Amino acid sequence: MAEQKRYKILERVTSGWHLIDARAYDLTKENCDTMLDNFVASGQNPNDIKAVLVDDPRYPTKKPDVGYVPPADL
Repeated sequence: MAEQKRYKILERVTSGWHLIDARAYDLTKENCDTMLDNFVASGQNPNDIKAVLVDDPRYPTKKPDVGYVPPADL
């Protein structure tokens, strides 16, 4: 069975595309969709956010070092 694709959510800022939140990394498709909906519902411009594959070479980001993050109500 193939490995499930993992996603991250990026935000466009003046210096380019950056991870929008430390928890928005290594997401399943379902979690990614839910987080995108939550960001838009909270006022984020949908034109300034996007979901990409974690290993997409066009948008390199290091895995965030966040320690323990309690599960968020997605």
